[in-house]
This record gives sequence, C-alpha cells and structure tokens, in this order.
Amino acid sequence: MGATLQEQGKLEEAIEAYNKALAIKPDYADAYYNMGNALKDQGKLEEAIEAYNKALAIMPDYASAQHMVSSLTGKTTTSTPKQYVESLFDGYAKKFEQSLVENLEYKIPKMLTDIVVKENGGGLLGSVLDLGCGTGLMGVEIKDYCSNLEGIDLSEKMLGLADAKKVYDKLIHTDILHYLADTDLCFDYFIATDVLIYVGDLTELFRLIKSRNKRKGKLVFSTEHTELDGFQLEKTGRYSHSKTYIEELCAKFKYTISHFSMVNLRKDKGQFLTGGLYILDF
Repeated sequence: MGATLQEQGKLEEAIEAYNKALAIKPDYADAYYNMGNALKDQGKLEEAIEAYNKALAIMPDYASAQHMVSSLTGKTTTSTPKQYVESLFDGYAKKFEQSLVENLEYKIPKMLTDIVVKENGGGLLGSVLDLGCGTGLMGVEIKDYCSNLEGIDLSEKMLGLADAKKVYDKLIHTDILHYLADTDLCFDYFIATDVLIYVGDLTELFRLIKSRNKRKGKLVFSTEHTELDGFQLEKTGRYSHSKTYIEELCAKFKYTISHFSMVNLRKDKGQFLTGGLYILDF
C-alpha cells in the first residue's frame, strides 16, 4: 500500500502505511528504506537518513540504503550498487518513457544522434553498442544509421520494453563492466545516454573499451555536468562528472575529444539539469 501511494505521489499517506507495516513487523528493512525515499522526496533529508540507517541496522549489507546515506551525507562513492540500479529501473520501467520524455523533457537520444550522424558525414555508423539501453530510446533514434545495433542493460523489465520496439539486433541482460571485460568487442561506436550518472568512477569503462575493442572507434555519452573536480555523488543518488575529469581520463587512456557541448539534460524538480555531451575518438 505504501509503495502504491508513493508511486501516486501521496507521500504523507505512504509514510503512514510504512509506519503501520513497521508496527506489525518492526524488523522490516524494506519499509524503512521506502520510508527514507518518501522522506527524501519531501525534502526531509535528516529524517530520510535516519530511516535509511534504521534499515541498515536491521540489514547491514543493504546496498541501496547505504548508497542513499552516502548521497545525502556528501560521501562520494565510486559506483552505484547493482541492486539499487536494477531495482530502481525494474520498478520504473512501465512509466519510464512517459516520465522521462513527456514530464522531464528528455531529448538527449535525438540530440546525440543528430550530432554523431552529422560528424560522420551522414553515412552509416557501422556496429553500435548501446550501453545501458533501457527501453530503447536511443535505439529508435539511431537504428537507421547502424549496420548492427546491440543493447545491454541491468533491468530485465526495461529490456522487455526495448525488445518490443524491434530495433535491436541483440539485447543482453548484464552489467556494463562485466560485459566489456568478458565479451569480444568489435564495435565502431559505444553509446551511453543518461547511464554514466549511475557508474561514478569511469576509469575501468574507459580502460576496457580502449584495450579490448578490436578496432578504432568512438565513445559517445552524456553526463550530468559539474564544475567541481572529478565526479560527485549528488543527493539524488546519481553522479555528476566534470569536463576536466573526462579530459584526465582521455589523457590517461589516449582518447581524443572530437565534440563537447553543454545542454539542458532533463528537468529535475521543475528546473533543467546541465548536461555534457561528448564524442571521444580512440
């Protein structure tokens, strides 16, 4: 009941439901975690931290709760727990496109496709891997320019929606870094739209693509932009990345930035977030 009310935006009623659940089952870690999310959405950050910590007292290895405590207390970790990402997007799948595209005015797949195709002279891009493809928003935009289009994602429910679009030649349910480390890579483009915000430290991603792909190619992605050094775990639970951080990784792994622009990424609490769009040659 609490989860349903929370999905409807009835946060106060949701918290009441979680409290009733906890009155029946005081060691219910998920109820404390969901309550923390509702309190965070209300802007009651100290109370949210308290609820997350109660979940952790019951279940010390509760990765999602630990992630949110880190985000709200200003502790930047290196990556988002897989459990958090998979649970978030499995639960978000059905309303993902309406929320992101219609409500939050997200247009990055179309914008990045236009930039990539223009930079390539309008011809075919070759073989493309959509990293964290989600419901296939990028695939729909770029399919006509690909000789082969594959997608990977941690969320099975998101992949089910991507599969229904019939634009991918292959879809795989897996973690991005595991796939890059364990698979024979032979792609012309690696594309990640609104994905690296859940990765944090991009060192291994840059290293694996550069060292394991069998041909020269391009890495194309969007970030939530920050002017602070390095990458930051924001209170939203997502990561922002600075241009200087990307430049440092490019120098380390011998990538060249062929395109960078700052754009309105999507809305968050009624205001547009600033994003960075990158095309790197390697």
